Amino acid sequence: MTKQKISSKVVRARSLVIYELEQLINYVRTLDPEVEPDQAIVLTAYILSDLPRLFQQNPSLVDPVKGIAANMKLKHRAPK
Repeated sequence: MTKQKISSKVVRARSLVIYELEQLINYVRTLDPEVEPDQAIVLTAYILSDLPRLFQQNPSLVDPVKGIAANMKLKHRAPK
C-alpha cells in the first residue's frame, strides 16, 4: 500500500474541523456540566450522526450551506 501525499490545504482543513469539533464538545459539556469528557465526545458523535436527518427535515438549513459552498467554489476558481 502506497502513501498518498496530503496537500497542505487538506491538512489545514482537517485542523479546522478538529478545532471546531472540540468547540462543539465543549458546548455540549455546557448543556450538562456533569457529563464526563468521554460522554460529551460520544454525545457529540451522536449529534453529528444525526445531522443529515436534521438537514432533510429542515430544508431551510441546507440553503446557507449550499450558498457557502458556492462562494468557496467561486473563490477557488478566481484568478490569482
